[in-house]
Amino acid sequence: MKLISAIVCSAAAVGTSLLLPGPASAAQVSCASANGVDVTLIEGQAGCRTISDASGRAHAAGLDGVGYASAATGARAFGIGAAGGVGVSEGSAGIPIALGYGSDAVARTTITPEVPARSLAVTVALDGSRAQVRTETGEVVCLGTAALAWDAATGRGCVATPFGQTVFE
Repeated sequence: MKLISAIVCSAAAVGTSLLLPGPASAAQVSCASANGVDVTLIEGQAGCRTISDASGRAHAAGLDGVGYASAATGARAFGIGAAGGVGVSEGSAGIPIALGYGSDAVARTTITPEVPARSLAVTVALDGSRAQVRTETGEVVCLGTAALAWDAATGRGCVATPFGQTVFE
């Protein structure tokens, strides 16, 4: 009976420790750029960089990851890297958005001036996956088990899951 009690108490203690919030220890940085400003911040395992021209606005954040955003010609770029991921967003027009979350995840979005100014492109990569949109080539790429890429200007996109990859146009 004592063995069963010890197992139950141990299981309860482990379950409680997993369910209750613990102290946060993640390094977090955020950068914003407008009017030609170049900003770089690094703190612990987190980093961000933003670059803009006179008409672009770039926002990046790193939460134990790296976020990068570059905006030109009126673009609004957003790059977020979290939990070891990297989000890279570059735009010479439109709204590029990139989110890399999880160890070795990389999301990259590039919008070039050839597309309409109001274009939107989104990439999301989780835990070791890769996602990319390149509007200059019309390319969307999803690799790994958790990735999404979508280009609103062309309607092209892809999704990668543990069950395979789907490309849509």
